[in-house]
Amino acid sequence: MKASLLLLCAPLLLACASTGTVVPDPEPAARLEVALLALPGSTRPADAQRLARTALAITQELRAQYRPLRPPQLGNLAFHLGLRDRALCCHWAEDLLRALSAQDLPGFRLHWGVAHHGSQLREHSVVVAVPAGEPFEHGLVLDAWRNAGELYWRRVDQDRYPWQLHPSDALRDRLACRASDRG
Repeated sequence: MKASLLLLCAPLLLACASTGTVVPDPEPAARLEVALLALPGSTRPADAQRLARTALAITQELRAQYRPLRPPQLGNLAFHLGLRDRALCCHWAEDLLRALSAQDLPGFRLHWGVAHHGSQLREHSVVVAVPAGEPFEHGLVLDAWRNAGELYWRRVDQDRYPWQLHPSDALRDRLACRASDRG
């Protein structure tokens, strides 16, 4: 009896074993891919698929590194108290943007988006994926901070934040998150 129970449970136990590689759940990856392909001017399915899978995998890796708190504002507090090395929205955006920018995705331009820039309490940073040749407003917000390490996405023109290009977006080589960036 015990041997048969062990044989039945073995696949479940093996599925929980870590291989050291984070593999995103295919359902969210498929949904994100569909959202990317639905953007005006999006014409490269292979890039949308790679972008979706990579964004979700990187977000999972960052979640493991950052150990985010809920609500994410508690992570901001932990950062400012010196209890966390990285927890602010700009950290999530910076690390996600750096990883995605290393991919070969000619069908998309990646930007650092910001809402309420300069506000001590309301500034918020994200990555915005825009189909090549399209304006920023046609992009998709990729926000790993908002749901404490679970990637959120929505079209720029449909999200509740008033997104714009971060002034540092033009300085891709020198991305730097300031401690004054709040959340």
